Amino acid sequence: MESLEELLPRLLELAKDVTGAEASSVMLYNPRRNVLEFASVRDEEAGERIAEILKSKVTLKMGEGIAGWVAQQRKPVIVRDAQNDPRFFGQADKQTGFVTKTLLCVPLIHQAELLGVISVLNSKDKPSFDTEDQELLESFANLAAVAIIRSRLFETRIKEERLEAKLEAAAKIQALFWPKLPDKLGAGSRVWAVSIPAAFVGGDLYDVIPMPDGSWLIYVADVSDKGLPAALLMASLSTRIRSEALLHREVGELLRNLNDAMFDLMADEGFFATIVLGRYWPGTGRLELALGGHLPPLWVAAKGLRPLPQLKGRALGVTPGLQYEKREIMLSPGESLLFITDGVTEAENKRGERFGDHRVVDYLRSTPGPPWGKGLLDALGTWRDGAEASDDITLLEIWRVKRRGPMNWKGRG
Repeated sequence: MESLEELLPRLLELAKDVTGAEASSVMLYNPRRNVLEFASVRDEEAGERIAEILKSKVTLKMGEGIAGWVAQQRKPVIVRDAQNDPRFFGQADKQTGFVTKTLLCVPLIHQAELLGVISVLNSKDKPSFDTEDQELLESFANLAAVAIIRSRLFETRIKEERLEAKLEAAAKIQALFWPKLPDKLGAGSRVWAVSIPAAFVGGDLYDVIPMPDGSWLIYVADVSDKGLPAALLMASLSTRIRSEALLHREVGELLRNLNDAMFDLMADEGFFATIVLGRYWPGTGRLELALGGHLPPLWVAAKGLRPLPQLKGRALGVTPGLQYEKREIMLSPGESLLFITDGVTEAENKRGERFGDHRVVDYLRSTPGPPWGKGLLDALGTWRDGAEASDDITLLEIWRVKRRGPMNWKGRG
C-alpha cells in the first residue's frame, strides 16, 4: 500500500490536469494545533521549491485565508478574483513568488471529521473555475479523504506491529531476570514459582537466593502499575535485592535498606512496590518473615490454614527511613508457605467477578497437598475461562515433604 506522501502528489497531479489548473495543493488539519498545514503541493513551474517553502513557513488558523474559511464552513468555494477577495491570505504568495488569480477550494471530510482542504489555483483555459470543475474536485476530495483514512489505519497497524515486536523482545529480556529455581532447597524442602505478566512484560518479581549459612532468601514483590515502566523498576529492584542480600542478616533490616535505596527512584515517578520477604532454614523449617505492604503469605497445613503472626510494614518507595518488623514461624513437614500477588485474588472472569480471597481459601482447604500452588493456578485459569488478565499473576510456594512412617517388618516364624 502506498504511503500518504506517495499518494497525495499523484492525486494532486490528476486534480490539476482535469481542472486545467496551474497548481494544486492539499492542506491537512492538525487538531492538536487547530491549524491547516501544507502536506503536498503540485506546481508546473516551481516544482518542489514552492512545496518546501509552504510546508515549512505557512500554516492557516481556522477561518484564516480562503482555505481556512472553507475548513471552518465545511463547504466549497470558487474565487474568481483572489487578490481582491477579503478572505485571501497573501502570505503564501509573498513567500513563494507565486501569484494566485483564481481559486477553487473543497473541504476534505470523512464521516463528519474534517481532514483538510484541497485546492486548485489559476485556471489556464478559461477566466475562472466553474461548477463542473467543482464537481470534479469534490470527487477527488472524496478519493483523497478515503486515502488519508486508509493511510492512517495502515500507519497505525505498522506502528502496532513494530511496538508488538519491541514488546516481544522486552519480554524475552525480562525472562532473563527470572531465577533458575533449585530442584530442592535441602532437607526435604521444595520450591515452585511462576509469574504471568498481564501485558508482554510486568512488574511482579520473585527470587530464591542461597545464603552462606545454608538458608535461603525468598521473596515476592509487586511494582505498582504494569507494562514497560513497571518492568524496568522490577529489573532495578531485583538487582538491588541481589546486591543487598549478603550485606544484611536480618530480613527487617534488609527491607529498611531496600526502601531507602529505592525511594528516590520510585517516588519521583509516583511508583512503589509491595514485597513479602522471608529467610528459610530447610534443616529446621525455621522461617523469618517481613512485610512491606504486600499480601501476607498463606501458611497451609493438611487440615487447612494456620494463622500467621501479625505482620506490618509499608510498601517500598513511599516514605524513607521506615522500620520493618520481623516475625518467625516453624514450617513442619507436610506444610507449605504460599506467597501470592493481588493479581491472583483480583483476577476476574468474563462476568466481571473477582476470584477473591474466599476462593483461594476454599481451594486450599479442600485440596490435599503439599504442594498447592500449581493446582491453585490451574483452578484460577479454569475459573477465568479465557478472560483477559487485568494484572500480573505471581505465586511462589515452599513446602516440606511429609515424612513417611517407619516400615513394618514381619519376622519369620
